[in-house]
Amino acid sequence: MSLKARIIVILISVTFLVSPNNTFGFQGVDQFIDTVSDVASKLGTPQSRYAVGFKKFFNSFTSYQFPNPFPPGQDPLSRLEFPIDQWFFGSRYTYEAPHWTVLFDSYVNLNRDSGLYMQDSDWEQENQPFRKTVFSESRCRLNRSWLLDLGLNLHPDWAVFKEISPITGLRYQYFYFTTHDGYQVTLDGDHADLKGDGIDFEQTFYHWYIGGLFSTTINTSGIWRSIPQTSLTCQFDYALATAKNEDLHLLRAGHRITRDNTSGHCWHLNATVAMDMRHNLKAKFDVDFKRMVTHGDHELSNSFYNIYFSFSGAKVWSDQFALTGLVEFNF
Repeated sequence: MSLKARIIVILISVTFLVSPNNTFGFQGVDQFIDTVSDVASKLGTPQSRYAVGFKKFFNSFTSYQFPNPFPPGQDPLSRLEFPIDQWFFGSRYTYEAPHWTVLFDSYVNLNRDSGLYMQDSDWEQENQPFRKTVFSESRCRLNRSWLLDLGLNLHPDWAVFKEISPITGLRYQYFYFTTHDGYQVTLDGDHADLKGDGIDFEQTFYHWYIGGLFSTTINTSGIWRSIPQTSLTCQFDYALATAKNEDLHLLRAGHRITRDNTSGHCWHLNATVAMDMRHNLKAKFDVDFKRMVTHGDHELSNSFYNIYFSFSGAKVWSDQFALTGLVEFNF
């Protein structure tokens, strides 16, 4: 069974087993879950909640491109697009005080190989600067990735914050890709296999964000008797974003490295549905979308040829769409 299939089975099984209408006689499992829930309650504080679960990305990517600093100045001169469709495992910790809440999310990738291909495009012909001359596709693995989010939600007892409360925080994202076993074609019809590892690419995003959080409770007892109460939380925020990335071309002569330092913005939208499954146990499902666009400087160095120069005009952008399933303990 594949890793993806195993994770889906685990998520379905957990959701089923915690259901109070479980009619298949798993009383021992129910008692075990209740015991763990009670122990967790004693270990924590009434203000604490802790959740664990899985995150899956769909149709997501991170890209960068840069122009030609010399005439005819085609823009872009080169563009690289790295897919993000891996599974992540992580946790969410929440501490709630009377008028403020601290939230901390942390995720790390579970699998490495992507089902999609990394794409590399170049526009190198001076007499036809806007015609693509080289295109390649390569398999892509995500060696390591960390996703961290530390947020502060303020909810003082003021009428203006009854519906929407402000939230602010910092997000950190780190991606380390390696492309391998690709295929390249040129405008002239030449083609070549790119065997082995091709590019090491590391990228880091920082987001300082501010936005609003809306929460409401839905009485679903008339629809799902086993789930008497469901809550919906929506978050929308805007971030000032910075991005740093480094690209090492393993198939080029020398130690050829390109670096980009860019800044810009990120729009983020999240919707979370939480369903009560036990007296202090919830199942949570959320949908998350981020769009980042940054601009800045590009740097190229190759010690073998004694090359070093930098110029402006680089662009780094990323679209990220993810679904997450969590089981949360309310201490």
